[in-house]
Amino acid sequence: MFNWPHPRILLAAIGIFSLLGGGIGLIATTWHDHKATLADWSQDLGISARLMESHLRGIHASTNAHLLRIEDRLAQRPLGRITASEQDRQWLDTLVASLPEGTSACIHDEAGTLVLTTEHKDTPACATGYNDRMTLVRRQPGKTVISAIMDDRHHPDHMVTFSRGLTTPSGKTLGMAEILIDVEYFNNLHHQIQAPDQGNIFLIIRQDGAIVARHPAPQPPLSFLSPSKHPFTEFNKALNGTYHALSVVDGVDRLISYRRLLDLDVIVTAGMTTNMVFRDWTTRTQRNVSLFATALLLLLALAAITNESLRHENKLLRSMEQKAKELSVTLDDKDVLFQEVHHRVKNNLQVISSLLTMQLLHLKDEAARDALKDALDRIASMGLVHQTLYEHNLAANVDLGTYFGRLAEALVSGYAARKGSVTVQVNASGTLELERAVPLGMLANEALANALKHAFPDGRTGTISITLTKDDTQWHFTVRDDGIGMPERTQGGIGLTLIKALARQLNGKSAVSRDGGTVVIVTFPV
Repeated sequence: MFNWPHPRILLAAIGIFSLLGGGIGLIATTWHDHKATLADWSQDLGISARLMESHLRGIHASTNAHLLRIEDRLAQRPLGRITASEQDRQWLDTLVASLPEGTSACIHDEAGTLVLTTEHKDTPACATGYNDRMTLVRRQPGKTVISAIMDDRHHPDHMVTFSRGLTTPSGKTLGMAEILIDVEYFNNLHHQIQAPDQGNIFLIIRQDGAIVARHPAPQPPLSFLSPSKHPFTEFNKALNGTYHALSVVDGVDRLISYRRLLDLDVIVTAGMTTNMVFRDWTTRTQRNVSLFATALLLLLALAAITNESLRHENKLLRSMEQKAKELSVTLDDKDVLFQEVHHRVKNNLQVISSLLTMQLLHLKDEAARDALKDALDRIASMGLVHQTLYEHNLAANVDLGTYFGRLAEALVSGYAARKGSVTVQVNASGTLELERAVPLGMLANEALANALKHAFPDGRTGTISITLTKDDTQWHFTVRDDGIGMPERTQGGIGLTLIKALARQLNGKSAVSRDGGTVVIVTFPV
């Protein structure tokens, strides 16, 4: 017959195993939460850096077009010199009026003499550091070079410069034209993209280490970082990425997301202090430790009571039952909290969508409007994920059948005004966790939007089918249309690139082909 150990030994063993198990569980939960928090903020900062890149590319394209107009006008002048008249001054004032407020333009001849400027100051900003910028321009002929003027000794304003060499059709150098934009334009843009918080930064820096713009401005003033040291040792690892380290500028520990723009010869970064990144995680960890300590004390108390007298057994059982009820209520509360989180995320995305829609109303350029509409569709696809979760009372797994049906309905109605009768058939079922449902939803948005925009021109009719199945090891996602088919060479756009990137995020593979139309196939692990 089996002999039970002495009650004290048994209680001691139970206490030790409870302590070890609870401690290991607490450590594992805390580590996983830390990892998830880091991943979430890395993704958010990556989006911020990508938005800064998008705006920088936009202003670079605008200034480049204006500088080309200046070059075309001056190339008709007698060779060897640049002259400026009052008519030229008025023309230049009109030219920069379409750019952001605080923008100015300057024209120098080959000798460095300031021939014409829209600045009404005794000492124009563009008169500072001309030789350095002219050297950069000569190294990169035919390109608009980004640099900065931030020398407080000569000029108090910090200006971001877009410089381009002026040449005649025969190749003779006439001088240099520049467009200067006040750094406050980029600071305001940073505040729109990232919530203002002490320690949050953005940085635009050239590949040679020259700082173009930084917010907040370095104290004391700093205009150059060594390209052979940190942070360039991080930048040189990949075209884009995220890391955390102590800043060489102010010594603050930050999480940094960066994007190297090789064609513009600059690097764009967005950063947030690690204290801010892990603020909520720290609060949760402290709460969990307190709960663990409380539970441990409770266990010791129950063990002492049990050891003192077995007659308290019934009372102990009732106490445990009550604790179980309290834990059940706590779990229910957490489920409600999950639903509230998804609801608020969906609402926040709706606010962003509304702000972009208001901006859309003020845009006249069709290409910019289309790009902004694409961004709205992508935001809407993410919002649908969270809407599906809280409407179906799910904590983290998205009902894919419902989600794809709503996504198709939203996109078809959005493009109905300029397309013919296009039918979308959805055959999808199953659920997927949130961290993979979001990229899959964005991928579906891109594939379906591309089909609606390009597969049925001139009011053609047709059918688009969306299917999602899985076998023992893989999910199989397909978007197929019977339209005109994908062209041999696709024009500029991020649609196909984004599909490939999202497929990689799912640890899967993507393929786009023509088969009586266009077929997008993505496979990823179950």
